[in-house]
Formats: sequence, structure tokens, C-alpha cells
Amino acid sequence: MSLNKQIFLYSISTDDFYNSEEQFFHKRLLRLYIAKNKNKSEWRKKWINKLIKQEKRKLTCLLDAKKNSDIVRELNIESLKEKNIINLFESSLTRTMNITTNSLTKDLFIVDVYFFQVFKNLVKNGFLYNNEKYIFLTASAGQIRTKKSVFIKEKIYNKISLTLMCGLTIEKINEKGGINPNKFLSYLALSNSATDPWNDFDIDKSIVVEDFETNVQGEVDYIDSKTYKIIRQEKEVKIPHTDGCGIMLNGPTRMIRAPFIKGLLITFPFDKFIKEKCKNGTCIIKDIYGKEYDILADGIEYIFTKSQFKLYKYYSSWQEYKDNFKKYNCEVCYCNIEENYIPKSRINYQMLQTLTDITSNEINYLIKNTIKEINSIGNDFQTSMRLLGATKNNINPSWFQQALILYPELIRDPYCRDILKQTKISLVKQAKAGRLRINGGYYFVSPDLYAFCEWLFLGIKNPKGILQKGEVYCKDFKDNKKLACLRSPHLYREWPIRINNKNTEIEYWFGNTKCIYTSCHDLISKILQFD
Repeated sequence: MSLNKQIFLYSISTDDFYNSEEQFFHKRLLRLYIAKNKNKSEWRKKWINKLIKQEKRKLTCLLDAKKNSDIVRELNIESLKEKNIINLFESSLTRTMNITTNSLTKDLFIVDVYFFQVFKNLVKNGFLYNNEKYIFLTASAGQIRTKKSVFIKEKIYNKISLTLMCGLTIEKINEKGGINPNKFLSYLALSNSATDPWNDFDIDKSIVVEDFETNVQGEVDYIDSKTYKIIRQEKEVKIPHTDGCGIMLNGPTRMIRAPFIKGLLITFPFDKFIKEKCKNGTCIIKDIYGKEYDILADGIEYIFTKSQFKLYKYYSSWQEYKDNFKKYNCEVCYCNIEENYIPKSRINYQMLQTLTDITSNEINYLIKNTIKEINSIGNDFQTSMRLLGATKNNINPSWFQQALILYPELIRDPYCRDILKQTKISLVKQAKAGRLRINGGYYFVSPDLYAFCEWLFLGIKNPKGILQKGEVYCKDFKDNKKLACLRSPHLYREWPIRINNKNTEIEYWFGNTKCIYTSCHDLISKILQFD
């Protein structure tokens, strides 16, 4: 996505809503903390700690007395300082609010939570600023972990709420059984993801189908639920192969966001599959609500799976969602898109530190490309240009990089030499920290979509697919090569090694993307935790 599309807003905290009495104790606490940090004497620090506890107890008593009240707190204007300004990437939320790119807005605030008594007041009653009321909007999973939340101007929320929630309301959700609050907040926060709009997406050409699931036989560590004993054994494991994954006909593969929809859409020629594999070249399937579609006749180009549609229970049909989508001018966006060129990447210390039985020869093998690169800086023209970012594959070159591409002789300039010197120092430091150059890159991972189509269009319960157990496919690597399929972030000790299969049939169906495709007969999805 475009990294230059940002908006600016204030990040404030719960202490910015104190009244005069609460502010008095808050300032006393701040002075005590400063005094504690300046003092080197241990006995004086102990004495100050006692005072801090006393003042904190007084402040807590004040806050506790008001935590269940109906008071509407007011934001202290003095809190809106320049140092409290932060930036966020443009998102569906900012576009819906019509916030101008690279401008400072006061329609949104990020609130850091230090005292939950104050936060309870804010969530329950909102707060006032400049005679305008602000209400709690949402908090993503990451924001919940870091005790942050998003507040929005109430009158703006009333205008855009149906757009953000694609026609749903809190009342409608509660009428249909309600939802876990944390899940709801995470799903609503999807609108705050950094995205670009997918302008040519047509919601009328989309459907939602059930997820492709099969039982896969393999060796697993089975944990007994009664004794908690771990036993390694052969066992069948139920795997939802298409968890978070859908397919589409045209355009590059991308991570998408829409109201209550998220996941990966992978380019796959399912129209060709239907014409070649289905009887009479036609196929009629049912969506998750039971409605039938003739895929080709109805012009379907996007097939979402149930796992991607988070709030499907709260709509009576996919048609209801589509009608609301168009009625309230909702949008589909994307956050990551598959590039034509995927550069060689670097492995990190997380992945290396799980190789507990690695040998010296293996270490030498892993570091040889890094050493070669470092030694080539200033000596090899192509390496130097690549490290400076002066390549045709750089889709967002700076003016300096563009000048180097147009006039490569600039690399002899003292300024360029200084940059290369600093780059070399940086690469050495990175190498010491486990950042090693390897013959690999970051790719989208995909299930066997051929098997998915066999299941979806042909009704085969246990499809064979075109990838066997122990095989993967990625067009950027040679046939019959061993590939270490690692997950980022690295979660435990997962280092699955698979063989890259590049036969004619596989390339025919999968060769239009750079994804790494995995077999539906393999437990790799459990090892790497695909979702």
C-alpha cells in the first residue's frame, strides 16, 4: 500500500480527563516519581515510595467513587500538545469520515488506559471536548493488548455507523443472540486497518461458500485431556484448508478487508476448471445460506469462504449483505498485494535459535551469502546499486534512487560512498543479530486450490488434488528442490522441509501467482498454523 497516505491525530491518556481535585494528586505523583528517579540514596527512595503509595491510594479512592457514576468527563485542552500527535495510515475508517490525507484531525482520538475507573466512565458516558461529545468506537486485538482504544465524535459516528457495520446495529446483533465483545471490537477494528481502496471490485460478482475441510492422517503429538501426557502417534486430524482463504479470477493475489470480512483472495482460474472438469461445462453450487448459483452464468468472479465472513450469522442472506453494502456505500480494500517481483529476504534470529542441533558446517553454509554480500559492497556494481535501492524493481524510488538509475556514475560520488559505508556497517550489525541473507523471500501461502475446486464444484468429499504429501509448489524456485517453509513470525520450532514440485499440470493451474501452495494431504497447515 501507499506509505505516504497518512492522517494525524492526538494520542491522549486517561489522566487527561481528571478534574481539578484528581489533577492535584496526579501532579503530586508526577513530582514524586521525578524525585525518586533523581535520588540515588536507597533510604530516600524507600521513603518516596511510601509517599507514592499514599498519594496513589488517595487518587484511587477518588476515582473509585466515580467509576459507576453518570458523569461525563471533559478533555483537558492543555493535553493536546504537539508531542502527543501521532500518525495513522489511511484506512477505510478515515476515508468514510472524509479525513483529508496528511491533515490533523480532532474527529478521532487514541486513548491510552492507565486508570480503568476513568476508562469505564469514558466507555459508558463518552467525553466532552470543545462542546462536542465523543464516544468509544473500538479497539483492535493489538490495541487491547497495549491498553489503547479509539474514540470518535458522536455526530460523525451516527452518520457513518451503518457504513462501517454494513447495515448492522448493536441492537440487531443483540436481537440475534449477541456476540463476544472482544471479537466484535476486533471485527469492527478491521475498518481501521491500513488499506488502499479496491475500486474495481464488484460485490454483485461475489458469493460465500462453506470452508473446505478434510481429515488428514499423520504423526502428531497427542495430549491426553485427562492425564496431560504427550504421546506421539499416527492420528487423523481435521483441517480447515481454506481457513481465511478465498479465490478470484482476475488481478493479483491480495489480503482484503471489507465490513466484517478479512482474509486472502488468491487468483485461480476456476472458470477454466468448470469448463474442463464439470459436466457440460456448467456448475451449480450453494452458498452458506442455501441459495444456488450457476458460477459461469451468474458471472461469479470472487468466492469467499465462511471463515472470511466473520458476522455471517447476523445476516439472513448474502443478498442482504450485498444490498446493505451498496446502500451504505461500503468499500472493499486491500492491505497487502502480491508484487511481480519478490526480492530475496533475510532470515531472523527467531528462526535460527530453534536450530538447537546445528553444526559448524551448516552455520558456514547459512552465512556464506551474507559474507559475500558484505564483501561485495563498493566492489561489485550490481550489489551496491541493489543495496542503495536503485533498481527497476523498486516501485517507490526516492529522488536520489531515480537519479542513480538515470546516471549510474553517481555511485562514485562521495555522498554515495558514505551511504555504502554506513550500509556495510549496518549489515555487519544485522548479521551479528541473526539477520542473514538467504535464497528465499516472503510469500503468501495457499492450500491446494485444485483440491478445493474438486470439493466445491465436483462434490468430491476427499479430493486428491495435484500436490502430494510432502510436496509444495512455488514458481520462483527450481523443480525438485528442498524448501524450508518457515512462518513469520516464528512461533515454536517449526522447520518443515518440503519438495518443490513443478510439473506441467501444476504450473498450468498454479503458475499465475507467486504463492507457495501446500498439499491437502499434509499436516503442514497445523505445523505453521495457517489462518
